[in-house]
Amino acid sequence: MMKTDLTLLGQQKAFPLHVLRRLEDAPLDYAPKHASLVQSPGGRHLEAGVVVLLCYRNSEYVFQLIKRSEAVAQAGDISCPGGMLERRTDEMLGHILLKTQIIRAADGRPLDALSARDEQTLGLIRLFLMNALREAWEEIGLSPLNVAYLGALPSYSLTYFARTIFPLVALVKEPYAFQLSGEVEKVLEIPLSYFFQSSSYALVEIESDQGSADPRYSVKFPGLVIPDGNGQNDILWGATFHILTGFLKLVYPEAFPDISPARTVSRVLSPNYTTGKRS
Repeated sequence: MMKTDLTLLGQQKAFPLHVLRRLEDAPLDYAPKHASLVQSPGGRHLEAGVVVLLCYRNSEYVFQLIKRSEAVAQAGDISCPGGMLERRTDEMLGHILLKTQIIRAADGRPLDALSARDEQTLGLIRLFLMNALREAWEEIGLSPLNVAYLGALPSYSLTYFARTIFPLVALVKEPYAFQLSGEVEKVLEIPLSYFFQSSSYALVEIESDQGSADPRYSVKFPGLVIPDGNGQNDILWGATFHILTGFLKLVYPEAFPDISPARTVSRVLSPNYTTGKRS
């Protein structure tokens, strides 16, 4: 069997530019998706921006992710920093971004100079990028001035929550001290190379806190099992799993493995999984 070439993942300067090129011309559904949600009956379907953070650590790139605390909904899940759109605030921040160009692409271009994007789509990219970075500042203390834009990924609508995620990809330019809010239990840094190992994957069986299979689910979900260094595992599944694996398939399709998990793991949901338990 031919050995998969993962050397690109360790090239500090080349990999972000490779990501930028691959995502710049990739199809994007932001304009039609946003329009359909704005026109949805009752206006109950929420929009959220998240940022897929790439950070260079120990000679390779890692995803910088958060584990959600018991204070918020989806407690215990691993996710990208981000949160719900606050339209007036995020529109104002997006306007500031347009005027000042304080956040640029990894190759130095202003966002509006990127090709293959119409003005409406560019406006939505600015809106959800500032939405996601505002939340990242609140959640983990990441300064918006410490990122370079790499691209946008297709939206992802959740199954059990009336919510659509708009993911943006950004490079963390310099190391920084995490400042965790009460919504975040910890930050995880997962090497991208870990996603290219078939042994990292498993089927995830969702259980309630009572130990029985959760009646909302009748199938097992693909997921990534991440040793936490203390003899336990964190489990990446659901929306974030699909966003990250979808990203890697877009930017490095020639190396991404077929996901055929040979084991099953359990993910026990907390009693307040859908609502959170704020003090």
